Amino acid sequence: MIDNFTLQDVRDSFLAFLLFSLIFVAPGYVIGYLLDLFDFRHRSSASRFIIAIVLSVATSPILIFLVYHFTSGFVTISLIISVGVCFGIILFKQKQIFVPTELSGLYRTALLLAITWVIFSILFLVDIQWGNRLYYNIISYDLTTRVAIINAITRSGVPPINPSYYPGHPVRLTYLYYFWYIPCSIVTQIGSSVISGYTAMIASVAWCGLSLMAAIALYLRLRNPGDSRKAWRSSLLGIGFLLVSGLDIIPALALMFTTRLTAGGAYLDGDIEHWNEQITAWIGSISWAPHHVAALIACLAGVMLIQSIRDQVLSKQIRACLIAGLAFASAIGLSIYVTFVFILFWGIWMLVRFCQKERRLGWLMALVGIIAFATASPFLFGLISGNNPTSTTGIPLTFSVRTFTPILFFFSDPPHLLLNLLSLFTLPINYFMELGFFFITGGLWIQHHRKGLAQQNSYYLPEIILLSVTVGIGSFVQSTAIASNDLGWRAWLPGQFILLIWSVDVIKDLCFKGLREVNRNSEPVRISRLLRILTIIGLMTTIADVVLLRIWPMLVDAGIAGFPSSLSPDTQLGKRTFAARLTYELIDGDTPVNTVIQYNPGQRINRPAGLYNNRQMAISDITAYGVSRQELGYRSASISSIFGEADWNSIDESCKSYYINVLVINDLDPIWGNLSAIEKQRKPIYQNQYYAVFTCGDRTAR
Repeated sequence: MIDNFTLQDVRDSFLAFLLFSLIFVAPGYVIGYLLDLFDFRHRSSASRFIIAIVLSVATSPILIFLVYHFTSGFVTISLIISVGVCFGIILFKQKQIFVPTELSGLYRTALLLAITWVIFSILFLVDIQWGNRLYYNIISYDLTTRVAIINAITRSGVPPINPSYYPGHPVRLTYLYYFWYIPCSIVTQIGSSVISGYTAMIASVAWCGLSLMAAIALYLRLRNPGDSRKAWRSSLLGIGFLLVSGLDIIPALALMFTTRLTAGGAYLDGDIEHWNEQITAWIGSISWAPHHVAALIACLAGVMLIQSIRDQVLSKQIRACLIAGLAFASAIGLSIYVTFVFILFWGIWMLVRFCQKERRLGWLMALVGIIAFATASPFLFGLISGNNPTSTTGIPLTFSVRTFTPILFFFSDPPHLLLNLLSLFTLPINYFMELGFFFITGGLWIQHHRKGLAQQNSYYLPEIILLSVTVGIGSFVQSTAIASNDLGWRAWLPGQFILLIWSVDVIKDLCFKGLREVNRNSEPVRISRLLRILTIIGLMTTIADVVLLRIWPMLVDAGIAGFPSSLSPDTQLGKRTFAARLTYELIDGDTPVNTVIQYNPGQRINRPAGLYNNRQMAISDITAYGVSRQELGYRSASISSIFGEADWNSIDESCKSYYINVLVINDLDPIWGNLSAIEKQRKPIYQNQYYAVFTCGDRTAR
């Protein structure tokens, strides 16, 4: 038994990472080998694994969902293990195609990058324990939801029972895209008591990053066929661009320092993306929302499959369409927002194909759509028929120009029309600040390739279409399902990918080749200098964001971040988090799995309850999907009143009314001041310096 939470999380996350290979490598390898997709059988060993990862991320989510939905977790795990056995047999029997000697150095570099990313991502996200202090990453704000749903799937199956809403009976959580969390739950079930939903989620982030790297490598290899050495160099360059972000460091740090000096507390709470309507940096997207990035990879797999069968026989085209359809079905359950962009793009591209007299490919693309919606129909039916808190407003989308937040510093509450006009006028500045290096390289690429797109490369025209759709949706449509404009944030992922690919072209062709033939004062040299400056700022932005996300809770306790803070009212955050983890682990170990627990729902985003708890809650905003704002507000206010009571008769009556078996009280609750009085009436089942746990109501699990 490891006595340190950091070491425990690192060990369990690495174990989860290894188990994920059954889901994110084996299925794609078996599918690629049996169907010979992307000429799988003629590729080198390294290329096969790259293809396997992309195909696995594209197909595993929908296949696992369908099996789990119609059977059980046991059957799903048995099938996954069976595929793993087939994977092992294929590896044992197939004739390996080894790496050419001249490419071995590039392969070793790629492998080193992969290993470095896995180690970094796990250390970046695990809790850091320092004595009796425990510090989570700021990203835990979103991980609370992810982990709670993973644990709910493990307890209740697919679709899961909402872990944050219990009105006296189980309520299925269908108003959410949850495909990424099912594989995480499978890993926790295979790992038994060793792997938690938290460490499985951390390991899935590591796999998401690897999968994106694989998608970049495969896309560039298919898009630019030719010399293998050049292809691998391009891939490494593209992967390197994942470290480059926009110019956020300039306004974000200025805002943090200014608010710290003038208001006493640094605004943004460690996340520099929130200074504006964000286009999230790649590392941020992978860490905060890996399911959206996975949806991007799945959709790209569908695009690459269609592109790879232009001159193939019909039987092979049909096989590729089947897998492409499964890929888009996975994307639907991974991210509605990313898939929405690709659906519009797919429809336009299909019409273009018909106009270009490529009717056969057009009909094959239609077939992909039919397969995708048919296989995703069980999920879509649940999504449509489930509780929808925005049903009174119809489709949760609205027209609005992407806001440039600094406008609000000059116009505190401008009319909607004026705000849209100002936002439209500042849109180029907005995108330059958010995209930085990629904004310039995108413009350079379009300038260089604006003529003869179809003749130059079959990938160029669909890239133009996809980026255009991204700009249109990301600039003029907003989602209203929650307060944040999730569509505006996530719709840009496809566009970011295209700009990254174009940046590889620009750096290779326009800069490196052009600089050999010009003098130092020429335009290519000036452009190169500008790109170097923007690259450095982009790297600094990424580094600053990673560092602040990791250490910000420590800065809160050190008094550097200042107050007010959404994380803690004092400098005891680390001690309180350590006590919380001990408390919830005790509850999970000493209470029946069907126990309903409750913390004070008046506390804003109780991160420990989402990260460390594995029991049903009566009400919480952690996974309030499908719960109306009125219902959430009423129940939260009513149950919050329990934590101000000092009489057990009254507390028990309230607990019975809301089917609560266990109360989790901490030192921030009003009842804490009367703790000694209520302890005389009833002994806690656990208590430490910051937390106390009591049975209440009928004191039995439901």
